[in-house]
Amino acid sequence: MIGKVISSSTQTVQFRIHDAEEFENVKVGDLVVIESKYAYLARIHELEARHLGESVLPDKIAALSYPDTVDTIQGLYGPQFYYTAFASLLGILDEDSKRIRGAKSLPKYLSPVRRVTEQDLAFLSATQSKICIGTVRDMTVPIFLDVDTFVSKHAGVFGKTGSGKSNAVKVILREVKARSISTVVFDVHSEYGYHPDGLGGLDNVFVLGLKGAECDVSLHIPRTLINPSELTAITDLTSAQQDALDLIHHRERDWLNYIATRGTEQISEDFGMEIHLETISALKRKVARITTHEFVGEQFDSLTYILKKISHGGTVIIDFGDYENNEWVIRLVSSIVGRYLLGQFRTARRRNQSLPKTLLVLEEAHTLLSKELARGTVFEKIVREGRKFNLGLCIIDQMPKKILDEIISQLNTIIILLLTNLKDREQLINSSENDLTDLKEEMKRLDIGEAIITGIAVPIPIPAQIDLFDRRTLEERQEKEEFKEFDWN
Repeated sequence: MIGKVISSSTQTVQFRIHDAEEFENVKVGDLVVIESKYAYLARIHELEARHLGESVLPDKIAALSYPDTVDTIQGLYGPQFYYTAFASLLGILDEDSKRIRGAKSLPKYLSPVRRVTEQDLAFLSATQSKICIGTVRDMTVPIFLDVDTFVSKHAGVFGKTGSGKSNAVKVILREVKARSISTVVFDVHSEYGYHPDGLGGLDNVFVLGLKGAECDVSLHIPRTLINPSELTAITDLTSAQQDALDLIHHRERDWLNYIATRGTEQISEDFGMEIHLETISALKRKVARITTHEFVGEQFDSLTYILKKISHGGTVIIDFGDYENNEWVIRLVSSIVGRYLLGQFRTARRRNQSLPKTLLVLEEAHTLLSKELARGTVFEKIVREGRKFNLGLCIIDQMPKKILDEIISQLNTIIILLLTNLKDREQLINSSENDLTDLKEEMKRLDIGEAIITGIAVPIPIPAQIDLFDRRTLEERQEKEEFKEFDWN
């Protein structure tokens, strides 16, 4: 026993920590069980030092020079200084069915409080279709996520630079790959492909690269598969420019090449002088932001290549190489690939065909999903519609404050790593459909690799220690599988 309940409400239970308990071993985020008529599972969200007697007693003692003053007073007058914890009720444990149900009642006064045990958390492994990405913090209890919910109903991984985001994403990729779930990763900083601790070279992993990236295949996008909406993703168009673009695209299949190579006056004449020369000149300048890149052309159809690989459960990693700091290219390539895949999944459903459940992993999500840019982008459409087509989105970012509120509200599973910026924490709390209010302080106290996992992929908000991704373990597993499959006859 670590304490006893001294007050409670439907929001918070407060318990006094036992004098024999080492107070500094009780931490924000710890799970505890309150033993009353029912076994209540609760999560500590605040700690407080308190004392009996006059309000200025600690000030008077602090002014004294005797180091053992507190012990002397405690000996003379009994316990004067003590500690309490505030905990949020998560539910009632049902040992028979190994599940947790909602708490509609409160524990009694002076109910004993104890630390949670592995047996108490048996409900965490009850899900049928599951992936394991770590353990409950300070315990060896594995954390299982419902993989179908995680993949198809969208997720977010948020944490400041250096908090362990990339490692968490690699662990997620490891798990979904092991279940042959298709994945497309927009790898902005070259961390997931042929990185020393990446996935490049593993079985059924394919790395497509832009200039400067180590890859299996160079990324090339046919001009004719680029839509005018991609131009609006990287630059603003006036209404006149948009009207002209619509006219040209309606008539010219290779609209990009037409605008880029045909003379300004010739284009105007082709359209009966309906398009002003100034509008055409502006369009030519803006189209050059697409056509001048080496990955745009007719050398190879990477979009069809990606679709083929994910149709067979593959993991596709798009490494941006030298373009990691080029927001135009990041927006352009991500938008083209995202729009193409959404279109293919829509078409497959309309034809009553099937494409495998696929997860899109979008790094530096604020580049496309900021409050200024997100509306109308393909990823906003995927967040709203993707689950109907088994197309899910996992967004990765260190600055959730920049991401459109409606996007965050559609994320049904959130993995929160260290967030020290107050506005980032408040954005998650205010925008998420999950109630994260009690987690606000804990978010800024997490250590590297620690996380809070919340949402519908888990039964309760869980304090987690994310696994450390180990490429060597995957290589050894792959070698064993290949050895078993070898025909020794």
